[in-house]
Amino acid sequence: MRISMSSASFRDLFPVTKNLVYFNHAAVGPLSVRAYEAMERHARDQREFGALHWRDWYAEVDRLREAAARLIGANADEIAILKNTSEGLSFVAEGIRWNAGDNVVTTAMEFPSNWTPWQALAPRGVETRVAENATAAAIAPLLDDRTRVVSVSSVAFHNGFVAELDAIGALCASRNVLFVVDAIQSVGVLPIDVRRSGIHVLAADGHKWMCGPESCALFFVAAERRDELQVLEHGWTNIERGGKFIGCDVALVPDARRFEAGSLNTNGIYGLRAALELLLEIGIETVASHAIAVAAELADGLASIGWSVASPRPIRSGIVGAIPPAVENDASKSLLWYHRRLEENGVVCAPREGMLRFSPHFYNDRLDVARVVSVLRGLSSST
Repeated sequence: MRISMSSASFRDLFPVTKNLVYFNHAAVGPLSVRAYEAMERHARDQREFGALHWRDWYAEVDRLREAAARLIGANADEIAILKNTSEGLSFVAEGIRWNAGDNVVTTAMEFPSNWTPWQALAPRGVETRVAENATAAAIAPLLDDRTRVVSVSSVAFHNGFVAELDAIGALCASRNVLFVVDAIQSVGVLPIDVRRSGIHVLAADGHKWMCGPESCALFFVAAERRDELQVLEHGWTNIERGGKFIGCDVALVPDARRFEAGSLNTNGIYGLRAALELLLEIGIETVASHAIAVAAELADGLASIGWSVASPRPIRSGIVGAIPPAVENDASKSLLWYHRRLEENGVVCAPREGMLRFSPHFYNDRLDVARVVSVLRGLSSST
């Protein structure tokens, strides 16, 4: 069921709005009231009762899998809970049974999490091929009969470029190539459907656009491709123990839990599940339309005061990268100077790749945009 909420009601869910203009969700999102309260309840429970209520903790893990599956169009048994996006992508890079001469295709727009795991395969004779961007037209010429993986970010971390997931997924399907997506910059703010897009593996930590805690990530592996990945970590939770601890079987569990080798971040799971339920309650389409509208208005506002907007137009994600105007005879007004002055004025963003990256979410509004533009106008004209 979808709820109808005004921007003011959205803001009431995020106390950060009382203190800051927070445009930094592409780095770390703030906790909502609901996520915080869920984590506080669990922490209090552990403080006062230890592990007495462990059955409830385990049930919460199952509820998180179900919420995550609904959000991305998967089945709950295809969702593992890992510590971060890097771990999930490394599980793929290290888990595939490579042969010398194989290749993987990624793009020139990747964050290190979706770059270093593939580059690290070079000593095994695996070539990393780099497309200019995450479009089917850029990727298609790099594929051949030795391509095993295409791995892209759903949204570029620095300028908000939105990948052509459906087209790339269809391309991978036509070549029987594993399609891997680093979705940390889209899950929680943009609709994503792993079935529609033909995604085989998706990794996304919950601390950015999902507005959950750090060290609690979603890792989706399509059931039909699960056995292609060797499991790299073994422990007591991803095997068929049959109720035993001593001398137990080492056979892996059949579902995505095989990628979870030990105890999970239970407190983080409570927070992330509450964060996802909030997004599902509001509706991800509503979330996306609000976030993109704010980002687009911000891009226009920045351009109006002489900033160069480096994000593709029209704005299609929550990320706006922009470059300040050159200030004649004033080299002191560097990118980092603007970043620090914004923080001093209660505006939080991030310097990335020669730009300031602004990343508003659905609870931000045009008054936030006006505040950012006003502060920057004043800084640009100051001496």
